[in-house]
Amino acid sequence: MMFKKLLVSLVALSAFVSFSQDWDPSIYKQGEQYPGYVIDNKGNKIEGYIKYTNRSSIQSIVYLYKEKDNRKTKTRYKAKDLKEYKMADKMYHCIAYSGGLSKKAIRGNLLVEDGCISYYKWYNGSDIPARRNPGENYEAYMNRIYPPVTVYRNTNTNVIKTNDSFILGFAKRMSAFVKDDAELAAKVKGKEKGYRMLSIMKIMEEYNTNCKK
Repeated sequence: MMFKKLLVSLVALSAFVSFSQDWDPSIYKQGEQYPGYVIDNKGNKIEGYIKYTNRSSIQSIVYLYKEKDNRKTKTRYKAKDLKEYKMADKMYHCIAYSGGLSKKAIRGNLLVEDGCISYYKWYNGSDIPARRNPGENYEAYMNRIYPPVTVYRNTNTNVIKTNDSFILGFAKRMSAFVKDDAELAAKVKGKEKGYRMLSIMKIMEEYNTNCKK
């Protein structure tokens, strides 16, 4: 029974903390190149055109062309060798999250909202055959092929979490995540009304507001 309740809460939380990203297929086409840049670990910014492979693989490998469609100007970058990169309006920060398989692997995570706690989208790969179901819209299809995960990064402490990180022992884990805001952490740890698991966005937004003061 307890497991079922936690599972229901997780589903509800995942739905509540969902962010939409505009991957309009009329704009973003696999194999096409889009204006962008990379910033390497030394802080060098290299501008050019980035090839869109797919939502998953672009998180690991970035192909930058100094001249569009000119293969002779192509450079292959690993995400671990970059600080950030941008393809058209898609900004990626290279952080220590790679789908939960490793806590050290650096990958590009798609920035949704920048702040003291920044929000990202990570797209897992899938072994599901690339076949669209009858009546399935494009975004539902792509989310099935590349299941998205919401990622949170506390930029003050560089701690990275996902929704399922908070499911068991929410008060303890969330209060630790926002511990540098002592007043907020106390509200969460004390399980005050409005500071529990399904109020995760309220908590993070309050943290972001406070850190700007």
